[in-house]
Amino acid sequence: MSYRHLMPNKLDKQIDVNFSVCYRDLVYELTIACTLGPTIWTFIRWPLYRKMLDNELYVNDVHLGRPEVLSSTFESASSSMSMPSIPKGGILVRVTHMGACYSEGQIRRKEIGPRLPGIRDTSLYPGTEIAGVVQDVCSNLPNSNYTPGDHVLIYPDEDICQSGYLEYIAIEDVQNCVQIPKNIPLEVACMLPGGALSAYCALLKAKPHVEKIREVKPCVNVLVVGAGGLGLWAVKLARYLVGPNNNSVRIFVADNSIDKLLTAQDHGCYDIIHWNEEDHEQYIVERTLDACRGGVDVVIDFVSTPRTMHRALKVLNREGLILVGGNSLSDVSINLNALAAKQQSIVGIPKGTLQELQELVDALVDKKIEPPLYTVYPVEEAKQVFDDLAQCRINGRAVLSFHHSSSTTQLVDN
Repeated sequence: MSYRHLMPNKLDKQIDVNFSVCYRDLVYELTIACTLGPTIWTFIRWPLYRKMLDNELYVNDVHLGRPEVLSSTFESASSSMSMPSIPKGGILVRVTHMGACYSEGQIRRKEIGPRLPGIRDTSLYPGTEIAGVVQDVCSNLPNSNYTPGDHVLIYPDEDICQSGYLEYIAIEDVQNCVQIPKNIPLEVACMLPGGALSAYCALLKAKPHVEKIREVKPCVNVLVVGAGGLGLWAVKLARYLVGPNNNSVRIFVADNSIDKLLTAQDHGCYDIIHWNEEDHEQYIVERTLDACRGGVDVVIDFVSTPRTMHRALKVLNREGLILVGGNSLSDVSINLNALAAKQQSIVGIPKGTLQELQELVDALVDKKIEPPLYTVYPVEEAKQVFDDLAQCRINGRAVLSFHHSSSTTQLVDN
């Protein structure tokens, strides 16, 4: 499976794409069938192909979601919920904005509702990106620097987990809150703990490898797989880390969606590469190598499906690095001998720390980074927003807002 959550097509067309990609393999099997005879081939090979087709249908169902799940998952989003009591030694936060993070896998498969503020990372649950205003502070909070009216964002700790989209959240451990200046829009601040932090950690992980390659090569090619919210943040933050006028590091973005690629180009990446899943695999690889004028030194794969991983390995240079951070449900088979022979590495994108989140806030305050394209929607439209995200009808990031009358879009100024 590859780029299911980036393809703006319906289920039937995606299944057709799967068959077109596997056309060469099917011709090979038909040749075997003619040699062995249809009866023997059916007995030996058909159970395997039936299992493959069942898996394709299942994962398509998981990635796109069933209508009954979509209709029931987001019905609880409301801006008229009751106010909880102030926790002992904690604070009460009135949520104003939330980043809409879409999960192709866990939410559809487990048929669970969105969680706010969520746990672990944005690839698992929506609602891990939250910003709001301090409503009240417990009188027993020692050495409190919080006062009602302060703007804060919430770090998605594992202990913070509530059901539904709540307008008020009781925070027992104030270490999970980060104060932000009031000159930073809350709709921008809410995106920092999730997408921005994940992209930032990926780039920080890749930075030592990039600096090592720069000692022996005049130019380093970095390929970002996926032009969604994470990919756009990666482009913005890469320019911040290496400098806007540094031509020794070139950021390429690959995606199946032309619209998303054009958005990434507007965000300042060096070049875009169309990974059209209807094209032959070798043609996609050659197109990538041609665009990069050789191979790729670092791949940041925010999709991490078997197809994107194998494709990344085919374009990766010797001693190259692949950072994986997707939420694919499929296993990936990799030739470790080939990996060792080329001295290539595959590592996971680490979870961001509270200190790294503070670094992002400081960079935003100092105007060293800018947010990617985003659109603000009222929380009452949460179901439609997630439907649109599931069908890839939204470019950039989507932000939900309480007491917000209409949708607004923030354009990117490069």
